[in-house]
Amino acid sequence: MAVQHPILMRQQVGDLVCTMPSGNLIFRPTGSTPAAPGAAIATLPLSATAFGASNASAVSTANAIATDNAAVGGTVAFATLGTSGGVIHVHCAVAASGSDINMSGGLVVGAGDIVSCSSLTYTAMP
Repeated sequence: MAVQHPILMRQQVGDLVCTMPSGNLIFRPTGSTPAAPGAAIATLPLSATAFGASNASAVSTANAIATDNAAVGGTVAFATLGTSGGVIHVHCAVAASGSDINMSGGLVVGAGDIVSCSSLTYTAMP
């Protein structure tokens, strides 16, 4: 049987992760890990209040996410959510579909490309 947590614990974890101070959603290359996240391919600044509070299902929805109007470029495989000072709160996989984050425009970002995120949710301890 998989480990399970009561909904209150999941909501508290979600709120802890999602109440980080202003930060960024950063798309990163293959080989990225939480300890060695790799170079930023595109950096999208989060709102001052990055996420709303966790709902009854421990899901938090991101507030507005700014666009990166001049991405560095590369092939995206991972993403991080973290503070503007570089502290990583979440590290996740990115793919065209069926992943933690899905990129509808493809995974290859050209230097100078515009990268945006239309919506983002975080589910604590699913």
